[in-house]
Amino acid sequence: MLQIFNYNAGKGDCLRLRYTGSSGISHNILIDSGETRFGLEFEAICKQIVANHEKIDVMVLSHVDMDHLGGLLYNLRNKIKLSIEEVWMNHGNLMGKNAELSVKQNDEVYTALKEQGIPVKPVIAGTTYELDGAVFRVLWPDEETLYQLFPQPLGNVVLGKPSDYGYSFGELMNLPIKGKDTSLNNRASVIMEVTYKGQKLLFTGDAWAEDILQVVGNSSYDFIKLSHHGSVRNLSEEWSGKIKCQAYMVCADGSTHPDKQTIAKLLKWNDEITIYGSTDWWTNMLTIEEQAKLDKIHFERGEYLWKLPKKEELLN
Repeated sequence: MLQIFNYNAGKGDCLRLRYTGSSGISHNILIDSGETRFGLEFEAICKQIVANHEKIDVMVLSHVDMDHLGGLLYNLRNKIKLSIEEVWMNHGNLMGKNAELSVKQNDEVYTALKEQGIPVKPVIAGTTYELDGAVFRVLWPDEETLYQLFPQPLGNVVLGKPSDYGYSFGELMNLPIKGKDTSLNNRASVIMEVTYKGQKLLFTGDAWAEDILQVVGNSSYDFIKLSHHGSVRNLSEEWSGKIKCQAYMVCADGSTHPDKQTIAKLLKWNDEITIYGSTDWWTNMLTIEEQAKLDKIHFERGEYLWKLPKKEELLN
């Protein structure tokens, strides 16, 4: 059994993978921790895992923006000790070439983790971690991309306000994607492929569309966590026919993301899709006519739990 929890972390990301390993032991992998204001909820999530007599095997921080590392940083600043076995993140001190990370919040997280004695491991392309029957393969970022980021004091990228909700899915399918993400912070996001009992999942942080395509190539997935809260700027027309998936998760609250064209393009390329969100943000983007005629696209709200079905169940 593999479960994916998609917590309502506002505009940020906070996910949890829970699976039963080959040993029969349950494992928990946290991916990002939402915004700073999500800190108390993040603490509660961690404590509940421990209360259930389980542990947090790994905390993965995809990149340096505050809507991904804020919840953890809140707890570290308040000297709250969380029962996290180890953290996977990228930092200048891990790079081996005297690179200095100048993004302040990321440096603060790294320093506080070391002070608490929590091991920190890198997540650079080519790194593979195995944990009791599950394989975590890091596809991105490469070292060159990280070296471009670390010396630059970049701030957080302001999330754009969606402006395409007045268009129909049909119109957006045919309109070309305009513009692309230019944030180096986002480009340094961890792209991680997880395989578990024959199933394949992809987690993308806020990665650029072209980098996702470069490292994934022609691939099919059982599940994809969409990049950058479902922004169409992190999608590419080049994906058509190359990245195949029918189940997507969006980490957003609907206030600024996702873009409606993102959903339209995925529907065009995959014929039938299911979109999972922690809140029902799609009610704002759908026209009354679209709500009545949704037969190829399925929206599922589930803040706390989504079960990835077993392949044998899909065949029945």
